Amino acid sequence: MEDKSSARIKEVKKLLVSNELNLNDFKSKPLKISRCTFDKKVLLNLKRLKVHSQLEKKYLFKEELRKLMFSISEIIDLPVAILELSQFSNYEACHVLVHEKGKPIGQNYLAYRGQSQDAKLISIQSFNSLFNLVKKSKNKIFSQSALLKDDLDVLGNFLAKEIDLKNYSVIYLVSRNSFLPPDSLEQQEFQALSQFLHIALVRILDREKNDLKKEILKQSLEKFPEKISIKKNHNVIFTNNRNDVSAENLNLMIFPLETEENLSMELSNFSKDQVSTELYHSQRVSLLGELLNTLQHELSNPLFGLSLTSTILGSETKNSETAEILGEISQNANRSQTIIKNFSNLYNDNQEFKKIQLSHFIEEVITLTKSETKEILKTLVFEGFLPSENPHDLYITTNPTCLTQIIFNLVINAAQAIKENGLDRNKSSIKILVTKKAQCVSIAVIDNGPGIANELTSTIFKPFFTTKDSGTGLGLAICQNLAHQLGSKIDFKNNSPLLGATFWIDLPS
Repeated sequence: MEDKSSARIKEVKKLLVSNELNLNDFKSKPLKISRCTFDKKVLLNLKRLKVHSQLEKKYLFKEELRKLMFSISEIIDLPVAILELSQFSNYEACHVLVHEKGKPIGQNYLAYRGQSQDAKLISIQSFNSLFNLVKKSKNKIFSQSALLKDDLDVLGNFLAKEIDLKNYSVIYLVSRNSFLPPDSLEQQEFQALSQFLHIALVRILDREKNDLKKEILKQSLEKFPEKISIKKNHNVIFTNNRNDVSAENLNLMIFPLETEENLSMELSNFSKDQVSTELYHSQRVSLLGELLNTLQHELSNPLFGLSLTSTILGSETKNSETAEILGEISQNANRSQTIIKNFSNLYNDNQEFKKIQLSHFIEEVITLTKSETKEILKTLVFEGFLPSENPHDLYITTNPTCLTQIIFNLVINAAQAIKENGLDRNKSSIKILVTKKAQCVSIAVIDNGPGIANELTSTIFKPFFTTKDSGTGLGLAICQNLAHQLGSKIDFKNNSPLLGATFWIDLPS
């Protein structure tokens, strides 16, 4: 009588009655995430019959993976969970490296059998190098090398696999910490792990990101310097309890929140101009930072490949002219990577004060203004230094993000004033003058444009004041606010009787 069972049931029946068991011939369909799956029923029958231990292990491995997907709540616990899988019982170390796309740094989550888990930072350059290396490999077997020893604390051979998610790039690897290579079955099981980890990673990473956003938002609202309330249907559901503001002094601002519920946020004792300028500045720095970090992430891979390929070809060619050209290609690819990295560092959105080499820093900012200052002569000049002193050895401690914004805006304003007044660009110039004084360093931006009209001198730093048709009127207001954050202020004067104006800021040396 003909067996009318489904193809999958026929396949299992054939394996159960066969004297020889070839797992490579067993073609499992994609796993359905259910408590009542066919796989689970087969596993129970295999255990009851106590036959075909290899097939039982295969189904048991699937059950373990199913549990892993829903039992892990934090990414730091994932390496330990992978090592606890029965198929990886002979492995001693596991790393899960995660990089959120657009961010300047990644995380390396690691665990060693019998020890607690840990987490370390990994640079975007190291992550991208390893990701590309793993992606290009067919068998996913690697041996430790000098290239990776600073980032991966493993010995001998290891298995590694990349996973490319919408918002994240992930690498996971396991190692015995020995030089014994994995067999073909271990490779298959390791590859099969990726489809389960893909589901688990999306769930865990998205939830961790949302939880972090909620916690940051909650702390920001609690520490907000002015009284703030969030209401639902006119009932207060959150307040930071700033009750030290008297009702008569309140300058109330109400913002409807775009949600399905009737929510609104109330800010008190806060000026409209201050809110607008600070929000505008924060959004612009955040946007520029994310844009530059994304560019760094997307361009570093092809630039690294270009540099590596040209270096290899250059070492193999016997033609000196070809070798010279390939050397220039490699050199310029590396230079492009450095420029992108430096730009990302300039717009790193934080309030940290750092020690910077001032001349190099200003040169990088001037490079950022190239598109707007094209055809205008730009010079960097130093004064007040002794003959024995090298201006390029001058370091100051400041907030790089704030200082970048200030110098950038002042140079752009000077260039726009020169162009909008129809001045001859070949005769126009912008000079950045660094003057060393007793207690401070002065940075001045000097142009030979039209200068500042006398009737405007008292209003140019006010928010929303502009003489440009398409200007926001926030540039100088933001710069002055940033200068205050650096413990200084921006001053200006006309270069009378010469043309142009000078804007400067004094910073502690």
